[in-house]
Amino acid sequence: MKQTIKISQSKRLATIDIEGVIGPDPQNDKAASYQNLQRQIEAIKEIDSPMILVNIRSSGGDVADALLIYEALVSVDAHITTRCYGYTASAATIIAQAANEGCREIAQSALYLIHNSSCATEGNATELSNQVALLKQTDERIATIYASRSGKPTAHFAALMDKNNGNGVWLSPEQAVEAGLADVIITPDTSSSPSLMKKIASWLGLKTENNAKLSLPEKCVNIRSSEFATLSAIALSDGQSAVKPTTTKAVDDPDINGNTTTANSEAYNRDLAAFN
Repeated sequence: MKQTIKISQSKRLATIDIEGVIGPDPQNDKAASYQNLQRQIEAIKEIDSPMILVNIRSSGGDVADALLIYEALVSVDAHITTRCYGYTASAATIIAQAANEGCREIAQSALYLIHNSSCATEGNATELSNQVALLKQTDERIATIYASRSGKPTAHFAALMDKNNGNGVWLSPEQAVEAGLADVIITPDTSSSPSLMKKIASWLGLKTENNAKLSLPEKCVNIRSSEFATLSAIALSDGQSAVKPTTTKAVDDPDINGNTTTANSEAYNRDLAAFN
């Protein structure tokens, strides 16, 4: 599956869907793939919505491309939530770290893989030695990103990545949270939780039952779906402007004896008369 990055944007919320293998498309040449990635990177940087939801469904791929996407996301002046589904593995886990504090979400049914970087190469001893050095630098860079988001030391993640001869470990959602790689495990019914409603009320500046204004939490206001954005006055206004007048089709009123004459019955009577 080739990489796809789809961006949809409204006045309040932008959604980025990242799917497939991150990196060059084997069906295209590297130059075309890189140009396509550059266009996607620029599109991410130009997002002007105050909130961004990044849905990640990817088994990983090219580390260099993942780092470019990560850097593009963290450079945007917006509140970012990342949400991981299915097999979120390898390079895809780097992108997941671009979220705001407390906003790295993972689905209850997902699996999370981190491991040492790898490559396919050939050459003489010097060339191979240089490639080994680059791989070690890449591993250190990835572990540093993990550590910077979790508060745990780089060595903690370097050890996890180095398990199983460098093939790393698959983590359950609970293990990913415990390791410091994710913050919240999401379930299908989370969107209607009372705590989310309080966060939404706080974001909108509404009052609680005792008329005390809720304080905006420092951690993320979890965006569960697009209905969050529709709670804003802007979205409400947009929705109202799209409403069309309700119309009804004319119908025949029943006669005083209770018999109803309809277009269908009249057509039936004409057809019956024709056969007679």
